[in-house]
Amino acid sequence: MKTKHRLSVLLTLAALVFVPVSCSFLEIDTENKIAVSEIDYTNTSEMYQPVIGAYSKLRWPGMHWINNILWTGRDDDMTSGRDNDQQDALRFGYRGGYQCPNSFWGLNNAWITAYDVIRTSNSALEALDKYAEHITPGTSDYENYRSYRGEVVTIAAWSYYMLVTSFGDCVILKDNNQTRFIRSTREHVCEYVLEQLEAVIPQMKRMRPNEMVHPGAFSAYTAEAMAARFALLLGDYAKVETLTQDIIDHGGFELYGDYYNLFKIPGKLCNESLMEVQVTDFGLATGDYIGIDQWYVSQGATLTGKADGADVSISGWNFCQFNTRFVEWCKARGETVRLETSCLQSGDVTREGFTVTSSGVFNGKAYLPYDQMTGGNTEWGRNNNVRLLRYAEVLLMNAEAKVRNGKSGDEPLAEVRTRAGLAAVTGATLDDILDERRVELCAEWGLRYTDLVRTGKAETVLNDPALVRDQANGEWTPAKAYWPVPGLQLVNLPELAEQPE
Repeated sequence: MKTKHRLSVLLTLAALVFVPVSCSFLEIDTENKIAVSEIDYTNTSEMYQPVIGAYSKLRWPGMHWINNILWTGRDDDMTSGRDNDQQDALRFGYRGGYQCPNSFWGLNNAWITAYDVIRTSNSALEALDKYAEHITPGTSDYENYRSYRGEVVTIAAWSYYMLVTSFGDCVILKDNNQTRFIRSTREHVCEYVLEQLEAVIPQMKRMRPNEMVHPGAFSAYTAEAMAARFALLLGDYAKVETLTQDIIDHGGFELYGDYYNLFKIPGKLCNESLMEVQVTDFGLATGDYIGIDQWYVSQGATLTGKADGADVSISGWNFCQFNTRFVEWCKARGETVRLETSCLQSGDVTREGFTVTSSGVFNGKAYLPYDQMTGGNTEWGRNNNVRLLRYAEVLLMNAEAKVRNGKSGDEPLAEVRTRAGLAAVTGATLDDILDERRVELCAEWGLRYTDLVRTGKAETVLNDPALVRDQANGEWTPAKAYWPVPGLQLVNLPELAEQPE
């Protein structure tokens, strides 16, 4: 019992959220909770409620601003961007020599929120199985049950992906009654999650998320894309190719034609989207809000301009800044719309006529123009979804897998480059594809850093003498590839320090 008590500190005990059946998929009141013991599992019309709870937990606290600062600040192109606030966050990137203090509250938060999502997902699966006890196999309710389970497994898989790419070795939490918490190796975790995803993919709906009965819900193609990510980490390129090719051939996905608006309101749940966290302010200046706290605000710069003849400004906290070397690299490549969209640089004037007045180069993928904001509510990015996984990444995973498998990756690579206004590459190499991932997926989930680690390029790239470090001591080494277990977790559960299995 003592161990179970400590677990509530380690992973946080996530309450399973249920909401009234009159609510739509997105209209989630996370405070309106019904005790699990009061649920009537014979009423299968409410079977989607635990799934909604898992999505809600992914949205918040899954999308916590401090986690994003740490995830995106690890590579050579970005830093957390502030040296007068959350200074310890700088030490997780090249500016601080990858010192990664295990006492930093943000590190502990990243661990806790990931397991919060996993615990809620476990609870949702348990609830779905209770509903299944009252369902006849072969009926439409049973098919929905199987598909719903797949959605929840995919939600948990996203958290495991962030854990293994950030912490490396971590705990596999198979159920919430677990009392043994020895970490598993990174490879073992990847294999476990990949197995879970492959088990549910055949049971899920084969359609785009924006075609689902619950618009934006995760589909078989979402699960395949997540599985491809894990297979890529494991170096199973045959599996990456098979999974991504199925999405390409049968998913009906396409790149959104307007890259500038892809990450803004017009791009919400477009045909490029495989995985989004949904947000809405219901078009209201005040009142109900299904949101992500300070996710976008933390990344916002200050922009000033005019609206309706009046001087107005929008601003955030100025975290998540690009290295100017990345901007110059993009220019040398001939980048236009991707550079304009991704990088908001001091003095730049946006298409909407707003000037960036903050000093630095900020993440433009987090920028929401003033004229796309709800009238009377100009908090940075408030009404925008968070993009977790896009079809462009699927194409680039497919291109990489094909090249590694001795085939041509030119076609999927060309599709991404054409949208960006760049010429196709003939005889594309692995480096061509990695460069394309670098610019196409910049500031997204630390994917650049993950690519450097998995391809063995990290030590050379992250120790480039041209990178300006704020602290003389400290450099990237293979031993620093992953974050340490948070100190608070080691205090509460010492077995986390044991050799991973």
